[in-house]
Amino acid sequence: MNMKKYFAAILFSVLSAFVFSAELSFFLGDNTDLKFDSEEYSEPTLKQSEAFSALAKIPFNKRGTSFLSLEASISHSYEKIFGDHENSENEFIADLNVLKFSSIIECSAGKFFLDAGRLFLTDISQTIFAQSIDGAYAQFSASWLDVSVFGGYTGLLNLKNTSIMHSGGYVWEPVDEDEKDFYDFCAPYIAGGAKISFPYLLLNQTISLEGLGFWNTEGPADSPEDEDNRFYGTLRLDGPLAPMLFYGLSGTASSTDFSDFGFLGRANISLFPDFKSSSITLSASYASGDRGPFVPFIGFTQITACLSADEPIYSGISKAGLSATIIPIDKLYCAVGGDAVFVDNDSSAFDYCGFQVYGNAKYQLFSDVALTLYASHFAGDSSDSSRTEIAFNAVISF
Repeated sequence: MNMKKYFAAILFSVLSAFVFSAELSFFLGDNTDLKFDSEEYSEPTLKQSEAFSALAKIPFNKRGTSFLSLEASISHSYEKIFGDHENSENEFIADLNVLKFSSIIECSAGKFFLDAGRLFLTDISQTIFAQSIDGAYAQFSASWLDVSVFGGYTGLLNLKNTSIMHSGGYVWEPVDEDEKDFYDFCAPYIAGGAKISFPYLLLNQTISLEGLGFWNTEGPADSPEDEDNRFYGTLRLDGPLAPMLFYGLSGTASSTDFSDFGFLGRANISLFPDFKSSSITLSASYASGDRGPFVPFIGFTQITACLSADEPIYSGISKAGLSATIIPIDKLYCAVGGDAVFVDNDSSAFDYCGFQVYGNAKYQLFSDVALTLYASHFAGDSSDSSRTEIAFNAVISF
């Protein structure tokens, strides 16, 4: 009997450790978005959406170096074009955004970080790959070296929250997609990558190299086959130029068969003055089209390159502009920016496409209530590409 009480006490203490040390939070968000395309201000597109998210972190030891992370969400959106009384869209989406086991192992040389499950990853250019993946990630970090590798599968992701580009340059879509379903399986690819960085290698400059590969395979979705595997190699340099002045410079080569190559270049210079946590950034990017020695650059995740109505990806497009951020008063974050956009067409590699301006203000009304106002305008060289957007978002956490 005493032995039973002993084991019961141990079991109770273990369960109590999990229960009382777990971190659990909920988020309820509401977003109202108005888009005016082609300067048709009388017929905007309204998209109203609500989302509920739950986040949990469950540690497996007292130090918190091994833990389980979970993020799940349920959302609803309603989309309607003013003036069109017949067509409207209601959509419900349920998703498991993150479900991963993580472990941190410290040693004299540095730290090991291990993740396994559904994780969110992004490449160093933040233009090729930025999405969830089912797989594993490992990283070793030291003062002079940072090395990471990952591998995984995309076919079980929710298509309604993840958009993947076909190697042909269009958004991948299954042939059997049902808009009424709250979960549709995504494009099936095996994905893998490796990155090595040398922090502060010379004169406080950091050099990074990254390789990515994506292989089309089979999955539960009835999918059009992508015969071309895709490979990317990126070189990035970043570091300080002077006190409060920093730069970033990256170049990426892409290929499907190592005979033709696309190119993506990105550069930025940022100033961080000692004034109200502000920053000023001058940036430029170039994604090759079908010109000269290059073929069109096409990333893996669909990432919009500018704010025009046709929402182009980083392919045959370039832009340059200025942006700034500031916290003018406590709890208020503001950001503004503008870019000139150019496209690669038959006559020129830098044919003027339009100019975009944007800005947003986020106010932390209370510790658990945040309000965000966003506005943008793209003045296209053609009125068909022009777009004005206004959005308001409110998030409550509890």
